[in-house]
Amino acid sequence: MKCTKCGIREAKMEIHVRNNNHVEKMYLCADCAKDYKPEVNLESFDMLNKLINGSPMGLLSNLNNMFAEPSTRALICPTCKTTSEEFMKTGFVGCPRCYEVFEPLIVQTVKKLQQSDRHVGKTPFGVLDTASEEARLKSELQAAIDNGDYSKIGELGERLKKLVGNKREGN
Repeated sequence: MKCTKCGIREAKMEIHVRNNNHVEKMYLCADCAKDYKPEVNLESFDMLNKLINGSPMGLLSNLNNMFAEPSTRALICPTCKTTSEEFMKTGFVGCPRCYEVFEPLIVQTVKKLQQSDRHVGKTPFGVLDTASEEARLKSELQAAIDNGDYSKIGELGERLKKLVGNKREGN
């Protein structure tokens, strides 16, 4: 099939463009796909446009920039042929390789939505916090040493050695 834009070269990419309730298909060659920049027009989203422009003191005006495409370069996964446009529209990837191909888009999108690309949440329920357990055992060991309780020193020493050994092994 020939490229819809230039009509000369063989089409390598299929793009779906939505105008109101009508979807048009475009078939682009590699050169035309490289130069293709999708037009995002919030005017066609009347409800969203009224919400953004009509918000008190423009509180929602940042939404225009928040959902803009992070990259203008079209990316295509070589394994499943998912395009960057499809990924940005749906938020879904087609295969595990997509995570490598779309990494710049994923990182930029996560940073915009979460204000960070690092998770700083709580430890899952049931997972032992080894740092606080180690600190507690060390303080108990020091107290046992100060009191001269040799049986407790041996017991706490073994528990601490086991905990530190497990932490180094990653268990």
